[in-house]
Order: sequence, then C-alpha cells, then structure tokens
Amino acid sequence: MKNISIAAGLAFLLAVAPAEAKQANKVKTVVGCVEGTQHHYQLATTTKKGKHKVYDLVSNRDMQAEVGHRVQARGAVSGDSFKVAELKSLGSTCR
Repeated sequence: MKNISIAAGLAFLLAVAPAEAKQANKVKTVVGCVEGTQHHYQLATTTKKGKHKVYDLVSNRDMQAEVGHRVQARGAVSGDSFKVAELKSLGSTCR
C-alpha cells in the first residue's frame, strides 16, 4: 500500500510541474504605457481580448524618462511581473 501511495504522489508531482513551468517566464512583446514613480514602474496595456492589464516592470534601468510614454517592451512574463530585456520608445505620449 505504501508503494502505491508513493507512486501516486510522484505521478501527481510530475504531471503538475510541467504545467507550472510553462506559465512562468513566458517571453512576450507588449506595447503599452509606462506608469509609476521612481523604483516602481508599471506597463499598462490592453490585451487582444480588450481587457486592461498592468504589469509590474522589473529592470536595472531607471524608467523615469519613459513615464507617460508609449513603449514596446520585450521580456519574460511571470504572473503580473514583466522582466524587461529590451525597451523601445514609440515616441508618443499616453495622456
């Protein structure tokens, strides 16, 4: 009985782990507006389905100059966090 319980638990872990791994760190390109204050920036965008989405931006660079501007960001998405690899200003303001 103990072997069956161990086997069932192991099978469950192996089935769940790949599904979680697929969701974490998905590379995306997102166009949106940078919002926020020093040390806490966000990227507000609209999804393909028309829903408003806000990502917390994670980056080593200061994005103060980008606040209020439309940008194209490329990076890894994990939940509501967006780790910026590339950021391109699209030159227009969002307001």
